[in-house]
Amino acid sequence: MDPRKVFLIELHEIIKNSSEIRNHLVDPSKDNIVWDEFKLSEEEVNAIKNYNFDDVALSAIEKTVRDAILGAFHDAFALLDAVSDPEIVDVDDTWLGLTLSEPNEEEENEEFLHDQIYGAYWDWLEQRNNDED
Repeated sequence: MDPRKVFLIELHEIIKNSSEIRNHLVDPSKDNIVWDEFKLSEEEVNAIKNYNFDDVALSAIEKTVRDAILGAFHDAFALLDAVSDPEIVDVDDTWLGLTLSEPNEEEENEEFLHDQIYGAYWDWLEQRNNDED
């Protein structure tokens, strides 16, 4: 199968699995969040505990989350494909996008995107704060 097709199919599975937040809503905890920056406060945990979500509500929330994640990936791919432009970073030239390709031996020492994503959060936050000034 074409590697791009494999990637996109696997991405839908990741989106589905990531949208299944039922347990986080039924039994919220500060420890349910993987990254410290997004850990819930005690007040946030208590606020979620105040709701008694039934199965229909939980299904609706998971569908909404799945749609939001899919939309985020769509927008990210539009940026990669250069059919949209960067919104918060000023680029000097025309945005030409990026390509995802199978790695070759020369790219062996490049840092992986999954390793860069969390660090890029701080760059994003700084850029957002600069835009608000």
